[in-house]
Amino acid sequence: MKSRYKSGLWRSLNPTKYNIERWSYTLHRITGVILVLYLIPHVFEIYHITLGIQGWNATMSELSSLGILEKIGLWIVAGSVLYHGANGLRLILSEAFEAFLGKPDLPKYPYKPQSLGRSQKIVIYTIITIVMALWIWAGLYLLADLGIIG
Repeated sequence: MKSRYKSGLWRSLNPTKYNIERWSYTLHRITGVILVLYLIPHVFEIYHITLGIQGWNATMSELSSLGILEKIGLWIVAGSVLYHGANGLRLILSEAFEAFLGKPDLPKYPYKPQSLGRSQKIVIYTIITIVMALWIWAGLYLLADLGIIG
């Protein structure tokens, strides 16, 4: 028997069907998970300050021994902080102050998101552009710190 419904879990997970608002939501969730995962070892790293200068130096030398892996991890965390923070501010402005939202309308088939007006798209694309530029700059800074680029 052929299903007459073309939706469902597997179809909803198809990223080619996402609009920019859905991508923004998904990326916001992913960066939030990355930040929580970073927070756990970061708390233990900061704890080593209480062990005195020897404990702190030992921890820092262990992290420095990771070489480029440490810098890649920092680069991923920097991108996550930049995107999660910028998108969070957009969400606060949209939800708390109704900024960038269009006039509500009755939903009509094929149910295109009404909240995704021109100004909302402009804000999302602006955030992505600024975050990408800052993330590239952070990557260049970390590569320069490794001595890979001058």
